[in-house]
Amino acid sequence: MKQIVVIGGGPAGVEAAVAAAQGNTQVTLISEGPIGGRTGWDSLLPSKVWLHAAEVAGVIAHASAAGIVVGSGQVDPAVVLARIKDVASRWSEREAQRLHAAGVKVVNGVAAFNSPHELVVRQGESQQMLSADAVIIATGSVPRFPPTMKPDGQRIIAPRFASHLNALPPDMIVIGGGPTGSEFASLFSRLGVKVTWIVGAPGVLPMFDPAAGQALAAAMTAHGVVIHQVDVERAERTEDGVAVTTTDGVTHTAAMAFLAIGRVPDLSRLNLATAGLKVGENGQLAIDNYGRTEAGHIFAVGDAAGGPMLANRALAQAWIAGRTAAELPAPGYCPHTVVSAVYTVPEIAQVGIVSGGEGVLQRVRASYTVSLKAYLGDETEGWVELVFDAANRQIRGGIAVGAHAADLLAPVALAIQSGATIADLAAIFTAYPTLSEAVFAAARAVK
Repeated sequence: MKQIVVIGGGPAGVEAAVAAAQGNTQVTLISEGPIGGRTGWDSLLPSKVWLHAAEVAGVIAHASAAGIVVGSGQVDPAVVLARIKDVASRWSEREAQRLHAAGVKVVNGVAAFNSPHELVVRQGESQQMLSADAVIIATGSVPRFPPTMKPDGQRIIAPRFASHLNALPPDMIVIGGGPTGSEFASLFSRLGVKVTWIVGAPGVLPMFDPAAGQALAAAMTAHGVVIHQVDVERAERTEDGVAVTTTDGVTHTAAMAFLAIGRVPDLSRLNLATAGLKVGENGQLAIDNYGRTEAGHIFAVGDAAGGPMLANRALAQAWIAGRTAAELPAPGYCPHTVVSAVYTVPEIAQVGIVSGGEGVLQRVRASYTVSLKAYLGDETEGWVELVFDAANRQIRGGIAVGAHAADLLAPVALAIQSGATIADLAAIFTAYPTLSEAVFAAARAVK
């Protein structure tokens, strides 16, 4: 029976372990902390609980337009923090049950290679050795902070402090124009905090189609957020708040600052050299479409394999690597079917290839106004854009801006995977009324 060891107790580690356990295998998962990892306890889940609270508050604020009389809709940070703990605990328990049902053995501790096929797991003063025919590294990532910008947990904070934010400041400087910075800038603004958003020279969401970033910037500005497209030189605590100095020599002040300036793979404690592996200049391990490193029997998935650092990308890679390690059939990883989503207002999502040479790709856009559902929910400001091959008409990508944008791109991802054409989508009429009608209405708008 093949012995497979998975390092990491986050979503990718759990997915890899459960997938690998479907073969003729004995799977052991090594988790440094409770099942759920940083994603469940420190970063993604806490931020999404905050975002959900803000979303509900937004619905309440517009409830009167639907003929409903409700209360103030104010968000109570103490209640949100309690909910974070509750949701994280319940989700951790659910993931632990998945592992148990799959027959995966869980070992707590910090893992490191002792040889290419042997791992030492340390917990406190104790340690144990594990032998493995295959190893899957799913250790996630850690925040990257330059020397002049480091959180103190009180006035200068980072995403991991979302589960400890027991009071909202009157004003906040958010540093970072990527998905995390965008989400928290939107979140704080919606919660009534005066936000100054310093996005850096590349601008808002530089990894997305320019139209999507521009739409978000315009919406945030309309909501009172002040955006500065310039790099930050330093952020420091002052007597009564924080001071953030940008490379143009301007100093911005506020009660607090929030840092969202990037993450790097968490590989430093694995003793990879002993396993014959080298980390590249970008801080990540090189892998093939099945997650295999140059060592062959060692895999890396999710954030441990570098960017883009998306939870659904990590899950896809983990499932493929788990099945491959267990010698079960699996497709190669396809980045073009992974939806990138940013849970701001408006929500931003993108999938596939959205840019190409002139004449190679064509675009067609439909407004949310094609759907009655958008009027019912007062969500008519959104739009969906399909990108297709000019020659064979196959769907290559999609962009959505508006409520539930990420949900709307699920059929586009499937169209890319299956090689569907613009005509294939045009022939589909979804349930009426739903926002998903906009995707297929866009296809029917092609002449």
